Amino acid sequence: MKASAKTLPRKTTVILLVGLAALVVWIPQQRKLAQARLAVEEAKGQRVKLEERVATATAELESVRRELRGQQSNRTETLAAVAKAEQELARVDPEGLWLALPPALPDWNADAPYVWLRKEMLPKLGVSVFTDDGELGGDIAAVLTLTESQQRSVSATLPSLLAEYRALEVANAERVDESVSGAGKDGPKVTVRIKPLPEEGAWLKQQVELALRTNLGEQRGALLLELSSDWLNSQFSHFGTAPKTISVARGPNGGYSIEIHDWNSQQFTTGVPRIDPYIPAHLLPLFSDVLGEAAPATPAAVSTHEK
Repeated sequence: MKASAKTLPRKTTVILLVGLAALVVWIPQQRKLAQARLAVEEAKGQRVKLEERVATATAELESVRRELRGQQSNRTETLAAVAKAEQELARVDPEGLWLALPPALPDWNADAPYVWLRKEMLPKLGVSVFTDDGELGGDIAAVLTLTESQQRSVSATLPSLLAEYRALEVANAERVDESVSGAGKDGPKVTVRIKPLPEEGAWLKQQVELALRTNLGEQRGALLLELSSDWLNSQFSHFGTAPKTISVARGPNGGYSIEIHDWNSQQFTTGVPRIDPYIPAHLLPLFSDVLGEAAPATPAAVSTHEK
């Protein structure tokens, strides 16, 4: 009996230790299980949200597809309507098809009656702007879409300024003793020198620029000045900034030799039957002494040199 009483406490201790060990193992497992269940619930919640987002995105995509199909349908209808309108326009107003600005410049269309160019390209085309008397040409007026009033204003101003400069040249011309190079030295000859007119030329240049800019506006006036710069310098002798010397000699066969020193250029022509193609009309009377009944010059003898 005493031995059994001693063994009982030991068994109880062992049982308690085993139970305690079991608890030590079971509690962490329960925690892990609870965490796993919580993670599963969270995953289920996320899946539900994701499914809702997928459903929303699918609905939006379908809506966009319907809208795109509608736009494509409208585009097809619009293109058909435009094509029909163009056909009708071609029947009523054939040139109206080509009035819309092309998407890129310059533009060449073999079927179009027009060529589209940027404005800065015009001066490079060598367009004739004024007539010999200073009137504005009709073609350039059409290109710049000038009104009749603008054309009249320019055509009334430039000729008067040009006539004024020509009168100044005649008034300031004098004969000088200079011989002509080449053929014709032994025949009648006249050399005329026109002295510089810097003050008068500067005033006339100012008036020319003012007339174009005032009547046509700054942009078109500046463009016209650029287009006509060579013509203006030729007709106004670079606005009197340098002297000009013209020599004419008549050879024994009746042909003429002409030498012109103007600004920074020198021209020499020999064997020509007439001088009026080379000398401005307002200066021709100054060479009346050398003019006569000229026999036709041999074409092979005609030559022109410019330095």
